Amino acid sequence: MNWLDVVWLIVIVFFLVRGAMKGFFREIFGLLGVFVGLIVAVNYSQGVGSIIRGEITRLSPQIAKGISFAIIFVGIALIGGLIGLVFHGMSKYSPVRGIDRGGGLILGLLEGGVVCSVILIFLTISPLAENADRWKKDSTMSPYLMKIGPFVYDSIASIVPGEAKKFMEKIDEFKQGLSERR
Repeated sequence: MNWLDVVWLIVIVFFLVRGAMKGFFREIFGLLGVFVGLIVAVNYSQGVGSIIRGEITRLSPQIAKGISFAIIFVGIALIGGLIGLVFHGMSKYSPVRGIDRGGGLILGLLEGGVVCSVILIFLTISPLAENADRWKKDSTMSPYLMKIGPFVYDSIASIVPGEAKKFMEKIDEFKQGLSERR
């Protein structure tokens, strides 16, 4: 176990506690909002960006796509969060409160794993990639955490309408776009 594993444990414990406090309903609908928002934004930001660019002609295609991505993602994530608040409020004074807390704990574990995975993936495609490879090599948890984000994305993408590419294909396209700009 190295320092990176300690960081992962701190992040995961934080999300475990947060999940138990928020409860299952707020966690599940919040996570669904984030994941569905991400997938829908990835697949439809270009089309919505074209509409935005038609209205505001001074925007570059990349800026319009970025704005549309943010609008779609935040909008869907907020809707998911609001639905979770409603269900959590209904369960607060009912017999399912314990299930709400326990389920939140489990979902907090998943959320912590996804956050760690996304951080690892970001480090892999960032200027810190060489250092990150060295850090990951000595880490016990990193090889397992690295698989969580792509697995969750691909699982949810398989049930969402549209032609979502596999997560790692998207990452490869992103890396290629970065190298072409340099």
